[in-house]
Amino acid sequence: MANVSSLEIDYYAVVGVSPTADSNEIRTAYRKASLKVHPDRNPDDPLAAEKFHALNTAFEILLDPSKRSAFDAKRTAQLARAARFAGLDNKRKSMARDLEVREEAYRKQQTDSSNSNVKKQKLEELKAAGVKLRQAKAAEISAKAPQDIMQSAASLSLAEQSHIDVKASTSQPTHPSTPNPLDTLQCTLRFRWSRKKKPELTTSESLAALINSSDNFTFTDIESIVLAPSKATMDTAATSETTKKVSALVCFKSIAVCEQFHAYTQTSSTWANCTITRMKTKGETE
Repeated sequence: MANVSSLEIDYYAVVGVSPTADSNEIRTAYRKASLKVHPDRNPDDPLAAEKFHALNTAFEILLDPSKRSAFDAKRTAQLARAARFAGLDNKRKSMARDLEVREEAYRKQQTDSSNSNVKKQKLEELKAAGVKLRQAKAAEISAKAPQDIMQSAASLSLAEQSHIDVKASTSQPTHPSTPNPLDTLQCTLRFRWSRKKKPELTTSESLAALINSSDNFTFTDIESIVLAPSKATMDTAATSETTKKVSALVCFKSIAVCEQFHAYTQTSSTWANCTITRMKTKGETE
């Protein structure tokens, strides 16, 4: 196998034909060459498989008119370049080699820069997708409003109004698959605030986002949020001005997270204008 240059194999030399050979001559030469380099006929040659693969590649290219034409054009250009290079003196050969090295380094730099830009773009896309995912999760939490939270809140209000001991209901046998309302209540906090002091909290999404911005707490800690309708109460210190009060029930994934967040809000300036209380049974004290 003779090399046209260091960059290209001479497929004509691999098959054993001249550059002017027709398809019949190429097939004949291929059959003869394949008998010589076939791995089954050369079990002691470790390069037999590689030679046979190169022969098949050359045969395929030379029998395909479009591939052969492209190879011929490239081969002719490389031969002309090799001829020009051979006519140079040693100094100019060294300069030509240096130029080739710089051109190759430049092409590599361009490729690396392009790959870096692609990675940066993908990172920005991932960040944007993360923001959308968090927004979608907050919307899902707001829209969910599970029935057990609303039922628990209604049960608690009824117990407060009628002064019934809610703990007594826990002695009643329940189906194992039915959620215990008291467990849900122990995971729930009641939020109350004035729209005048917290104008940014107008939806369950904005409340979830504020919780998410707190240290060590995320959207995944929240089971659901139920935002109660706004109430108008008389502000006695503001000369009969009407101030809108807002309340919400936030159910966390566990009692531990609920207690941790409640303790956090008692010292955090972020929640200074909110009244946050735990949902307790009658037998418990605030």
